[in-house]
Amino acid sequence: MSELVLAPSTIVVSAGAPPAASPPPSAGQKRAQSPLLVVTWSLAALAPQLPLRFPVDPDLPPSPKRRYRSAYLPPDPTALRERDLTTLRDFDLAVEQIDFSPLERALAAHYQPSQKGQVPYHPVSLFLAIALRRDRGWSWAEVARVLAHPEEGAVWRTRCGFTTGATPSASGLRHFFHAVGPEVFAALCPEFITLLRTHGLFPERSTYPDDPPDRGITVCQDGMLHPARHQACCHLATATCYQPLAEPGVAPSTPDAAPASPAGDAPGTPSDAVGPGPTVGRPCRAREHHVPGCTCASAACQTPCQRASRLDPEARFIHYAGRARPDPAAGSEPAPAAPAGPTATAKGPRTTTGTNVFGYRSVAERALDDRFAVAWTLRSRLSPASTDERTIFADRVAGLRRTFPDLTIGEWLDDAGVGFARGLDAIWELGALRMVDLRADPSDRDPAACLARGYDGQGRPLCPHGYPLRANGYDHARRRAKYVCAQACRRQPLQEGTPIQEVVGCPYLDPSTQGFVVNVGRTLPDGSVRLAREIPYGSDTWQARYGRRNLAESRNGQLAGMGLKRLRAYGTARNTKEVQLADFLLNLRTLGRLVRQATTRAPS
Repeated sequence: MSELVLAPSTIVVSAGAPPAASPPPSAGQKRAQSPLLVVTWSLAALAPQLPLRFPVDPDLPPSPKRRYRSAYLPPDPTALRERDLTTLRDFDLAVEQIDFSPLERALAAHYQPSQKGQVPYHPVSLFLAIALRRDRGWSWAEVARVLAHPEEGAVWRTRCGFTTGATPSASGLRHFFHAVGPEVFAALCPEFITLLRTHGLFPERSTYPDDPPDRGITVCQDGMLHPARHQACCHLATATCYQPLAEPGVAPSTPDAAPASPAGDAPGTPSDAVGPGPTVGRPCRAREHHVPGCTCASAACQTPCQRASRLDPEARFIHYAGRARPDPAAGSEPAPAAPAGPTATAKGPRTTTGTNVFGYRSVAERALDDRFAVAWTLRSRLSPASTDERTIFADRVAGLRRTFPDLTIGEWLDDAGVGFARGLDAIWELGALRMVDLRADPSDRDPAACLARGYDGQGRPLCPHGYPLRANGYDHARRRAKYVCAQACRRQPLQEGTPIQEVVGCPYLDPSTQGFVVNVGRTLPDGSVRLAREIPYGSDTWQARYGRRNLAESRNGQLAGMGLKRLRAYGTARNTKEVQLADFLLNLRTLGRLVRQATTRAPS
């Protein structure tokens, strides 16, 4: 048999199926490959700073109580050296590294200075107990039972400062949670970020490879829809349904505050709903969409409509259509991820592709740290599910700047819901890259309209003859992207399937020049900002940078794991506390996860 000799460049491929592509590395694998992981997050590296003291406003008044039934003590930093970290949950490991003593002043603000009555528990002890409840997704009764159990609750009694036989009841924990002011929960995530920054653990500049050293951090906004606890109500109710009537059967003078997004179908209506009738009483979206509604003509509807939710009055209905992301190279423009139009019928709601939700939407701003493939939650809030992004985004950006005035933001990752003028301009004013998905418009599919305005449906400028220009870099100082034609008509056809034909008489055919040039800054050539981006949409650079959103989107799954997919409490105020506490716990979990992985990797 003769020997087979291969040239050096020859590659032999088997006749079977092609080899499968290697899956992209997970976040944990990326962290394991980082040379900074051990020197930053291992217990040995953190030891001189442990326990990390939780920062609070130093101007808060001291607690009005001098004695407590429990005694919270900061954790002993040497206790972890002998522990097997693989047996600890992420949250538990983080609690062992942070001194929460400074929170006493904020948490005890609702205590009364009176010496009468029962001596209360230490507020930090109670805070850690309600944090344990949310981390495990328990009920109030379950966390009280665990703390009181002689064996099962021993570790957490020590961490919280309780003693055997002296632990809070379920009603006591619930009362404390509701009594603490909302500002305390709203400040948890910002104060934790301050803790990280104080100890040099938070990125102050972009961590994306090869970014300029003066570029700020990357921020990604992540949202989640939460069904309200109260569902036995009319899901099409709006603000006017809660306004009192001057007289029975007379509509209020204030116009109906319908949600900014189109109306959707309601998944169910009250079984005793009356059929459509004459328009009397309040404006009624249910009747407008031919769904059995209420005439509000009875005395029972004098103060709000009897079919509107009394327990979740700020919850609203939305039909979230969602959308599939097409291949940008195919040239098709994705549809916006926005609420679908009304689909209610006389026989009831008709389900379309997407999600029907009567409830709320939580939104969190998260900072990405590419060095360790993690996201830190900066702030979060809760709004009605139908809240229009255009009405709140600019205010949220301004609020973020007030919370962290010395933190530079250099890149903002978001979906198409932010792709309106107010949102894009707010990001531009930050000095950040607008890594925002594209919002579609019917003109994007009209070649004549694209040529007239000077750019295609993906925001890529066109030459006067319709050829797409080539990206030629981004000027960071001038904040503008340059596009050139580079005589594209000599190398590619104007339309697929047609021959290559050089444009006769074009003044930009000189091969010694770059040809026709367009600079894209805040706007595109026609003054529009909708498709204006610093990084060409759909390019390899865009895909790599935008793909990092998945680091922030893990929040949804973790909140669901904590039992917060459908909210457990009634009303915006209580549910906002639950969500903000959960986002704080996500930061603690991330801290614990980093310390465990760095320490178990560290050489002995």
